[in-house]
Amino acid sequence: MWAVLEQVASGAPEIFLYVVGLFVVMILTSLVISLHKAEATERPEIIRALADLMAFWRKR
Repeated sequence: MWAVLEQVASGAPEIFLYVVGLFVVMILTSLVISLHKAEATERPEIIRALADLMAFWRKR
């Protein structure tokens, strides 16, 4: 698997960056979906901390 990723990264760096970017967007989207309309007691502690951080930056 790592050899394939290395070959893709060296042969087509744009495609590699698109795949990594897509992966990051998927993780962030899943986080937003999990936080959407969830009660604070239903959220795990780490997600609650991230939600508090997001709320802090929205107020600024």
